[in-house]
Formats: sequence, structure tokens, C-alpha cells
Amino acid sequence: MRPEDVYALTGVGDPRISPDGRRVAYVVNRIDREENGYRGAVWVAPLDGSEEPRQFTSGARMDHSPRWSPDGRWLAFVSNRDGEDEKAHGELYVLPADGGEPRRLTEGNEGVDSIAWSPDSSRIAFARRVRDEAYEEEDERKRPPRRFDRVFFKLDGVGWTGDRRQHVFVVDLDDAAGARQLTNGDCENDEPAWSPDGKRIVFTSMRGDRWDVDFVQALYELEVDSEGTESRRLTKEDESATAASFSTDGALIAYIHTPEDGTYPHHSQIAVMSADGSDRRLLTSSLDRQCAPFPLAREPIWDGDRVAFGIEDSGNVHLYTAAADGSGEPELLVGGEQSTGLYDLVDGVVVYTASTYQRPHELFAGDGKRTTSVCDDFVAGRELADVERFTAVSQDGTEVDAWLVRPPGFDEGRRYPVLITIHGGPFSQYGTGFFDEVQVYAGAGYCVLFSNPRGGSGYS
Repeated sequence: MRPEDVYALTGVGDPRISPDGRRVAYVVNRIDREENGYRGAVWVAPLDGSEEPRQFTSGARMDHSPRWSPDGRWLAFVSNRDGEDEKAHGELYVLPADGGEPRRLTEGNEGVDSIAWSPDSSRIAFARRVRDEAYEEEDERKRPPRRFDRVFFKLDGVGWTGDRRQHVFVVDLDDAAGARQLTNGDCENDEPAWSPDGKRIVFTSMRGDRWDVDFVQALYELEVDSEGTESRRLTKEDESATAASFSTDGALIAYIHTPEDGTYPHHSQIAVMSADGSDRRLLTSSLDRQCAPFPLAREPIWDGDRVAFGIEDSGNVHLYTAAADGSGEPELLVGGEQSTGLYDLVDGVVVYTASTYQRPHELFAGDGKRTTSVCDDFVAGRELADVERFTAVSQDGTEVDAWLVRPPGFDEGRRYPVLITIHGGPFSQYGTGFFDEVQVYAGAGYCVLFSNPRGGSGYS
């Protein structure tokens, strides 16, 4: 693989099964070399394989985050298609589930994120940053000075946040009155989830006097249609909590739980609590693994009385399910020497994306059958290096997962320069999925060594 080959990279992401279980929507990503930009289109395929997948949105820019309405009539997605340049922010669109012309629901100066349909399919909640009035002055030389008094004031890939806090909104499907902002203040809010009766939204928030120092996330709830209602904290002081997901009957909330005791890191776990915040129980302690894979993770998914989630394990990412009442041991749903990406589960049917050493993410069905071939041209068009897993043993006997990449055409009788590549995080893991960086290094004639040192994730 050569550096210019990165322009040919493609892959599948974010699969979502339709409410009737018959179809799956997903995103196919690619790179536009001429315009130096990323592209994404939503595709739809029947789960029974009776028809070929078809492209559902134009993909002229970046279409992503497909979400079926609960009644199955609509497909929502986010796109920057109407922006003036490559860096335009994403807005919310809906189109009929059988195809048609997309309709734009939002109009703003910041991107839409974390979209979630109401149970009656009449509204969509989402998160969006809210700019200070100073941003109305487009000429930065004339913009008034800004004073930040929080440590949390900037993010990679986002920019200034000190006067662009993120809040939760809701918009009607008919968009008659425009989007309504539900949260306010000097806090960061994300990941709205509707209660099954449509009266409440639970969301992730960092707020309070020391939120920018303690950096603890919590789940809060609010009444959607009650003006002036204060948000109420649901989760406890001894935990960070994100990614809420209601059970079908609304009695329980599953979420990602991380202990907060002043030390770092800890394994994130899957927890379940009553809808009022009481009776917390952890479902994944016996796994002793990180249950919030990075960077591809989503909220726990309910399937009857079980909850599905991903874990990091020895460089792999696997899917498990656990009984919501805490009985029994978690059960492996998708395993193997691969890095599982995003996934969905409806009535026992699972779809997921997965990547291996020599193939970027494709879409798979629950039986492990690959159902897309979007990476065929990329894989067939170049010689990719082999990746060999091995175990390094420390002086005290600790075993460390490691991988060696040899250049294509490797000759045992020659000496090769070796590159050691070290991951950041620090609590993260190198995985068994496709790694374009090491493939480029190997293509240049290097052997490449990468590993997951102790202290990273993927271990007990």
C-alpha cells in the first residue's frame, strides 16, 4: 500500500435495522481526492438478500447517521449537502422509507448530532452547539474578545467550546415552529433518549460548579412538554454515566457506567437502573473488560429482556448480551479475530460491521456472513502486508498482545528497518482491524511492530 492509496479507502458504518426487521440502512464512506473531502451515502438492503443493496441518498457530500422512525415510514439522516463548502456543518433531513426527496428539518449555524426519534414518530431530539452572539461577527478582527472561565474550553475537531456549549433540542416532523431548545446554561449535553411514553428525555450531561475539573458525566431527565421544568439527575455521584437506553416498557434504563473514585482508568461497565434512578446493578463485572469500545461505540441495545453491547478484548472488539436482571453470565454474540464496529439488534436479528487485518469495515449478518463487498476493489487492487499476532512476555511474566507486520515480498535472508508505533489514549487498544498507517509503512519497506502495553485496554 502506498500513501496515495488512502484516497481509495472505503468502508461501511452505522447499520440500523428497520422496525419491521426486513431492511438495514447503513453508510458507505469514501474519499473525494479531487475535492479533498470525505463523502458518505446512506444505502439500504433487504436482510433476506432478496435484492441487491441500493444507494438511498446522493452522497454528494457527507450523509450519515441513518435512523428509521419507529412507525417505519421515515428515514432520518444528517448531511452537509446544502453547505457552501467542504467544512459545512450537518443538518437534519428526513425522507420516505421507500425513497423520495429528502426534506430538511433544521436550520442553524452548528452541526446536528445524536439524533433520536420520539416513540410516536412525530418528533426528533438531537444535540447541537449554541454560539455566543459574538460569533455573529464573521470578521474575527472585529469580533469582541472572549473570556473563558472554565478549564474545558476547546476540543480537537470541534474548536472553541467555552462559548459554544452543546444543548439538547427537539423538532417536529412538520417543522412548523422550528427546533426548540430544551437545555440551557454553562454545561455540556448530549445523547438524548426518549422514554417509551414520549413524555421524558434522558440525556448525558456535565454540569455543576466543578464539571470542567471533575469531568464527571451523569444522566439527567426532563419533561419534554413542560415549560421551565428543571432537569433532574438520575445517576449517582460515584459514577460517570452515558448513553442511556430505555427498555421497551420504560421501567428500566441501560447505560454505560464508569466508576468515579478519583483514580483513572477503570473499565466502563454496562449498568441497568430503574427509570427513576434507583436500584442500579452492573451486568458485566464478571467479564472484567472495557465495555465502551473506542472509537466505535453506541448505547446498549435492548432485545427483549437482554442488553447487547461491545467489549475490547486482546485487540479484538466483540459483541455480548447480558440479562437485564443480572442473572447468569454475559453471552458472546459476535466473536473472532476481528474488530467489530457499530451494530444493531432487532428481535434476535443482529447486523454489524467488522474489519480484519486486510479488509476495512464491511457489513455482516448475525450468522457471520458478509453481506457487502464495498472494499473488494480496494483489497484486490494492491498488495497488502500480512499481520502476525504474537505474545510478548515481561520479566514478571505479564503477557502483552503484540503484532508484527512484514513488507509484501518479505525475504527471510534480508535485514529490514523496524518501526515501533505506539498508541495514544493512554487507556485504549490497537486492534485487529485494518490499519492503514502500518500498511503504508510496510509498503515502504519497513517491518512494523505495534503492541498494547500493560495499562491499556483490552486486558483484565
